[in-house]
Amino acid sequence: MYIIFRRIIPFFTRAFLVGLFLSFLMTIFDIYYSTKSPSLLCVQVTNIKVWLYDFEEVEDKGLREFAFVTMDIDGDFTSLFTFNTKAIFVSVIVEYETSTHKRNQIMLWSTTIMKNSITRIKSHKTLNKYSLYDITNSFNGVNGTFIIEWNVIPKVGMIKYGRANSNESKFVCAFPMINNNTSINV
Repeated sequence: MYIIFRRIIPFFTRAFLVGLFLSFLMTIFDIYYSTKSPSLLCVQVTNIKVWLYDFEEVEDKGLREFAFVTMDIDGDFTSLFTFNTKAIFVSVIVEYETSTHKRNQIMLWSTTIMKNSITRIKSHKTLNKYSLYDITNSFNGVNGTFIIEWNVIPKVGMIKYGRANSNESKFVCAFPMINNNTSINV
């Protein structure tokens, strides 16, 4: 019995060290080859509706502007899939500045791409999944920049973050002023 354990322990120790070394090599190669970005990224806002809404669960119980955004999303994430990619988390955010806050970021929509076979997102007339309201209760006609961001989730290694940097991939428009629940077609 003692001899069996004495022979098994070095085998499992070596197997563990080989697996650890291979994981380290996968991480190094994946970091080296991960400079790619998606070939096609486009978010186009087609309509923004701003409504007054009474949030009763909030302590101040005041009226807030609540925005509904209709957008077209197009992106090809084929180049981000490698041997080490487990999934890609894609999101659309809006960035804007107000007088009280320098940088506001709100996530509007998100999805997860799990397979290499379905790497193209083409979605028309998509509504925002998540609530869009400002901390100051009013958008006051500020300009918002709509941007696609992504996180590459590897099987082994670090999560990589990316965002659309080119001007063709970003969409800038102003939030409409509220006027009896009117909307703006962009």
